[in-house]
Amino acid sequence: MQHSAELPAGSRRFSRHWTWWFTVATLVLVAAIRLRLLNLPLERDEGEYAYAGQLMLQGIPPYELAYNMKFPGTYAAYALIMAGFGETPAGIHLGVLCVTTLTALMLYWLGKKMLDATAGMVAATSYAVLAASSSMLGLAGHATHFVALFATAGLCLMWKVRQGTNWPATAGAGLMFGLAILMKQPAALIGLWAAAALVMNRLRRHSPSAGRRLYEIAAFGAGIVLPFGLCCLILWRAGVFEKFWFWTMDYAHHYASIVPLANAPVFFWLSFSKTTSMNFLLWLPAFAGLWLVRFDERLSGARWWLAGFCLASALATCPGFYFRPHYFLLALPAAALMAGCAVSVAARLWRQKTGASNTGAWPVWGYALLLAATIAANRETWFVLTPAQAERSIYGLHPFAEAETAAAFISANSPPGARAAVLGSEPEIYFLSGRHSATGYIYTFPLMEPQPFAVQMQDEMIREIEGVSPQFVIFATGNLSWMKRPESDPKIFEWWASYQTNYVLDGIADVISSTETRYAWGAEPAARYGRMAGSGLEIYRRKPDAPRPPDAKSF
Repeated sequence: MQHSAELPAGSRRFSRHWTWWFTVATLVLVAAIRLRLLNLPLERDEGEYAYAGQLMLQGIPPYELAYNMKFPGTYAAYALIMAGFGETPAGIHLGVLCVTTLTALMLYWLGKKMLDATAGMVAATSYAVLAASSSMLGLAGHATHFVALFATAGLCLMWKVRQGTNWPATAGAGLMFGLAILMKQPAALIGLWAAAALVMNRLRRHSPSAGRRLYEIAAFGAGIVLPFGLCCLILWRAGVFEKFWFWTMDYAHHYASIVPLANAPVFFWLSFSKTTSMNFLLWLPAFAGLWLVRFDERLSGARWWLAGFCLASALATCPGFYFRPHYFLLALPAAALMAGCAVSVAARLWRQKTGASNTGAWPVWGYALLLAATIAANRETWFVLTPAQAERSIYGLHPFAEAETAAAFISANSPPGARAAVLGSEPEIYFLSGRHSATGYIYTFPLMEPQPFAVQMQDEMIREIEGVSPQFVIFATGNLSWMKRPESDPKIFEWWASYQTNYVLDGIADVISSTETRYAWGAEPAARYGRMAGSGLEIYRRKPDAPRPPDAKSF
């Protein structure tokens, strides 16, 4: 056998740094997948973030023309991405690629610091592959990607703080967790864990002085509350704080209490089993890590710290008990670190028993096979389908591709200052058409929910639309855009049946099946089309002679 010293210089470098090259190769592969699908049609959450970010770039604050229960951090993140990469689906998805790649690289650093380069490699590559999973809706730019980014950054800084006194890193860690919370409220559970872990770590130390330790705790606390405090101040100065508080606190509280606790276990299992169906093999090392960490003395001081992060990340997927697929993206950094621990610990135990090299340890090769099998399981979406086909495969009959076509029609047939109203939950139409919403209700789901504000919201949406008299109204015909329940108040449908006499049907996008959508553009073709066979969108143009209220806002 040729010894390491006898190998060529290039081979020796690869042997020493094989974990890094394996990580780079995997990240490049995932980047190529995301680049191939850059033009994937925007889905609803992306449409919301893109529209709100677009408004911010125009100087219009969140919650003025777009209401939603999420904190505005992801809106600002989208605004920054679009400022750099353009206000297009491709630009947004390129920004998401940068976000997920940076998160993976931080996980590599953290895994290497905690254990070794093998742990870093597994953490980075498993995160990158799972974060692109179509069953987890990872190809879309969800807020949970941004939570993972800032939570991982906070975790890296906390690791430095654990090694010694470092108040700038402590304040920076707090700031990162505060930004994670600003991306989406459930990250507060991770931030709460981080604060508790820091306090326990500092109170157990005998040095430096008690005053210095309390100073560090205060620095972390200041960092974690600073983003939310500045957010409230900015929104108050912009005159939208009341709306912000109602949607993110009052309504969000009722939204989170709709699903009964008794239904949570069933909802979790149904969602988790479906979400992991295409990538369950890559979750196995994460589950194994929960058990294997006890066998490595290198983690003796960090086991409970790591377990706390995993628990907080798991709980962050639970608020409201909806367990939607992209909620599990919140748990990926923790799962990736646990997978890294599992492979590193198992490989170390194997080396101690057999004397094998790093690359000769079966846990490493076993992980590589699991990674390859996961990539193969996702091959159709990642390597074969076009962006439009992939969108339909992932989301079924939701009219996301049709929203692009409808937005292009509205943009081509109205002046830039025209207003539009979507009776449905397709905010991407506002963003793609470049037309402002006639109402802040960019989703109609809340209007159908069994919560005390539903009728009030319907009345407000009606008033706002009538007050603006938008040039176009887009009506979503399918329940996928409404989620109407038997107990939902039908008032807004009754109002639209009467109010639509001011409009003429000017376009139809009829989603017949996963492979067929029929279109009819113009008043005459739309009138001749007849009853829609599937779900989709009806585009109405305001009649020139339709009466408008005296105080209606101009286009």
